[in-house]
Amino acid sequence: MAPQKHGQKSSGMKPLGHKHDDHEYIAARQERYIKAWESGTPEEIMEFMDPQELNYSNHGMEKEGLSHSEVKDLFAKNRTHLYDLDMKTETLHGHKHFTAWEWTVTCKAAFGPNGEALKKEEATPTMMKGCTLMWWNDKDKIIRNHEYAQTKIM
Repeated sequence: MAPQKHGQKSSGMKPLGHKHDDHEYIAARQERYIKAWESGTPEEIMEFMDPQELNYSNHGMEKEGLSHSEVKDLFAKNRTHLYDLDMKTETLHGHKHFTAWEWTVTCKAAFGPNGEALKKEEATPTMMKGCTLMWWNDKDKIIRNHEYAQTKIM
């Protein structure tokens, strides 16, 4: 199955079972969030994070309780070192203040296992499958984020 681009809504944006009144709202917000990630610009991603209240954990990377500035540094180091990032929503559930988002990401790392720089054509495709739990405030900013993922070399 070919990965979907951010301009296409995946079947995962459709509610399963009970459709919460906020579903269209959270699906549109999630599409904007995905576009920010695919932009490759950490600043665009950080626009979704509350600068005062953010508590960010990525358990797959063994990072817990990061502040806004720590997350910005993490994204600057990691997001800018990926080629061909593509995000696909598998499922999205919740309401305006909380979402559970299951996703699949494919990409290529710009650095090898020993830190050597790789050209795009030399990089090995990688797939990550994960789930992100996101708590949102009234300003549509993430105040708490718990991410769980598994990585697989393709």
